[in-house]
Amino acid sequence: MSGSALNVPTPLTVSQNGYPDIRFSAHYDTKPFGPFYPYYSWRASFWNRPHDQAWEITQVHHRLFLANNPPEIQFFAIHFGYNFYMFGHAWKRNGFIYHVDGGILICSPDNTVRGQQLDTQGTGILDSGYTLAGGGGEFAVSRQFALSRRVFIVADGALLAGRARVPVANGSAAVPNVGFHGKAGVGFNFGRSG
Repeated sequence: MSGSALNVPTPLTVSQNGYPDIRFSAHYDTKPFGPFYPYYSWRASFWNRPHDQAWEITQVHHRLFLANNPPEIQFFAIHFGYNFYMFGHAWKRNGFIYHVDGGILICSPDNTVRGQQLDTQGTGILDSGYTLAGGGGEFAVSRQFALSRRVFIVADGALLAGRARVPVANGSAAVPNVGFHGKAGVGFNFGRSG
């Protein structure tokens, strides 16, 4: 699925060695189609057809660009991924599917604070610059529209919330995020038809 998000203003706290903390209400843009990697999401659901319930795994590659930078922060983004990796449960009722999922956040930040640019080269998971940063969850409602017995269009609305701690040069930042997400894409049914 592709889509975008409307981010709710949330508190951002940046701690840097030798300086007072920076605390303010952060406003974020998503910029879903660029630059760099676009916003995307996928979900795999394993349905128990008689009970219209499923266990599922899902990922949301969310993107955050700070839009109201104070003078001390020249650039602050988590555009390589404020990535939710979640496990959860789904129920089908009256043509809608309800999802409740929770899991971890893996983030790759990009920032310059007080003129100090973060260098993530050779850091994080497998030296990739990605770090296990926190946790989060979602409540989502989706609807499917059949194109054939095996292929369908899916539309998804979700509330996602997470709390991450990411590095900055000589410090770290506490980055909670709450957002309303809209997603749409193509789905495939690999199970028995009907």
